[in-house]
Amino acid sequence: MGIQVKVGDVFLVPLDGKTWAVGQLVSAWNDELYVAIFGQKIETHNVDPHSVIDQEPVLLALTLDAKIFHGDWPIVGNVQGNLASFPQPAFKVRQAGVVYIESRDRTVSRPASSSEAEMLRNRSVSSPAVIEEAVQGYFGVCEWNPHYDKFHSDYAAASSKLL
Repeated sequence: MGIQVKVGDVFLVPLDGKTWAVGQLVSAWNDELYVAIFGQKIETHNVDPHSVIDQEPVLLALTLDAKIFHGDWPIVGNVQGNLASFPQPAFKVRQAGVVYIESRDRTVSRPASSSEAEMLRNRSVSSPAVIEEAVQGYFGVCEWNPHYDKFHSDYAAASSKLL
């Protein structure tokens, strides 16, 4: 049986075989994980998981657990003290032909104004492999693909203020 994740888990994302990026499972809804990647690049597995408390995320994304489940992103600890500080993004969804704004965890929904609908993105869950490539692109290990722009933390911050 694979590794089971828990909200607050701090994990490592491989960059180039010698270095790692630090991430954290911020929240989850069913099998959909909301992860933060920090701007910290390390050269060892021996990282203090509490080092994430004072860091701002550089990337935020919805993904699945495959890379953690199979041990590709090793868990180094669990930190709960910073979880409330992460912005929870909102997304646009269409219901009966009307555009709604919906919270990440799907607990809040209301009709979106036309300006909100224009600024909001559709919900998308990216594979862990795509997230890993985006992290590697962020740290310059490979080329940054404009497709990864959607993972920048500014969207979550801006859209979270709408609900």
